[in-house]
Amino acid sequence: MSVLSRLIWCRTYRYLTLLFLLLTCTLVQAHEASTAYLNLTKDDSEGASEVRYDAEYELSLRDLALLINIDPNQDQQVSWAEIKSQTPLIQQLMTSKVTLESAAQACQIASFEPLAINTRGGFNYLHINFKLNCEQPIDRLDYQILAGIDANHRLILTQPNEGMPLQVLAVGQNPLGSEAASDSISTATNFLKSGVHHLLIGWDHLLFLFVLLIPAVYVRKQKQLVAVSKPKAALLEVFWIATSFTLAHSITLSLAALQIVSIPASFIESVIALSIAFAALNNLVPLLRVRAIYLAFFFGLIHGFGFANVLVDLPLATSARVLALLSFNIGIELGQLVFIALVFPIALLLRHTQFYKYVIFYIGSLISILVALWWFFERAF
Repeated sequence: MSVLSRLIWCRTYRYLTLLFLLLTCTLVQAHEASTAYLNLTKDDSEGASEVRYDAEYELSLRDLALLINIDPNQDQQVSWAEIKSQTPLIQQLMTSKVTLESAAQACQIASFEPLAINTRGGFNYLHINFKLNCEQPIDRLDYQILAGIDANHRLILTQPNEGMPLQVLAVGQNPLGSEAASDSISTATNFLKSGVHHLLIGWDHLLFLFVLLIPAVYVRKQKQLVAVSKPKAALLEVFWIATSFTLAHSITLSLAALQIVSIPASFIESVIALSIAFAALNNLVPLLRVRAIYLAFFFGLIHGFGFANVLVDLPLATSARVLALLSFNIGIELGQLVFIALVFPIALLLRHTQFYKYVIFYIGSLISILVALWWFFERAF
């Protein structure tokens, strides 16, 4: 190799290593994807000159803590008294960050009911009930909760007596009512997009796929890693890994989303973190003499429960839930294919280099273990 070639490779290694470390920092600091819920029910009381709504909004306490100081004494223990003491700030937050409109006129919040706490998927949620007065039926929502803080935050909106489908909305302005599609196609499209989004911003799921994919371009011969000579062998291995993971998480996603099996989300998220650490450790020290496809299937069963958290508590009829489940699952597969299409060609191209072997495979697996253990202790304790 010429001096110029070595210089180019050294600089390439340096830049890719820096990029890898920056990505790792992002993984460690990433805020978990969050979901809030808003349920609007029209008040059909006779004699009212305005259109009235009863609104129920739910936001997880971990998200609320990003917006309001709910632990003023800094003892790392949030009590009901501390949350209740912040009632004026919480009401102000709702008034300023959640604007429902009718015919370009903002609806007015008539009154708030006392705050409450409930549980969804093992996490504590603040439950806020309030009443709205609107000139006409609601047709637009300007939702700014966590704007500029968590771009991955989503709102699940239901309008049970409006004949509208359940909608998954992002932060910002969203059309409702007659401006939004109101059939099964809309439901399928909403949850397909949500599935893609959920996979691509799910750092734990992506990291798990990463530690399964990076050994696919190697075979072990006499305890040594040897790059595959033909891309076809690696491509076939990736195909079986993806298929195994898909089959496994589809099973548990369906069981959980259809409310056949229920496991606390906090427990599942902790186990998902451990699954990443184990898979990465198995790259460095083969603890189990099994192919990655078996690890993908076994741990994919656990990840499926994690995917299902988005669907478990949705107020859907059985037919709508099945459609949402199918669409969401297809979305996850599309997101998975996008990730594989980005990662695998790079692995295939660099498989013969020392950079891939030592930086991507060895150091990448080691960092994945550390990140996964950080997640585990953060989620479990």
